[in-house]
Amino acid sequence: MIQRKKKGLVHMANTTIRKWGNSLAVRIPQEVSELVKFADGVEVEMYVTENNEVVLRPSFPTADDQDALRRHFLSIRAKCKAGITAHEETFAEPMGDEII
Repeated sequence: MIQRKKKGLVHMANTTIRKWGNSLAVRIPQEVSELVKFADGVEVEMYVTENNEVVLRPSFPTADDQDALRRHFLSIRAKCKAGITAHEETFAEPMGDEII
């Protein structure tokens, strides 16, 4: 069921929370999983907003989503300490019987 775009809402579906062992589980409808590219085994992050809304999003972008991968990389890089540089290889002239 497509809803009017309101505060970023793109799609809406209903589901039921069920008991699963000592936890609760939510089944994600197929049309929603296809929209957000969820699949079996995808790790997700779960957030609770100030309004007690639950937000699920993939922990890591899919390999074919270059824009999301770039945003993910930049967010990780922003958390790095200043002044740290990447490892650089240094090569020296052969000193013995090395085969090049």
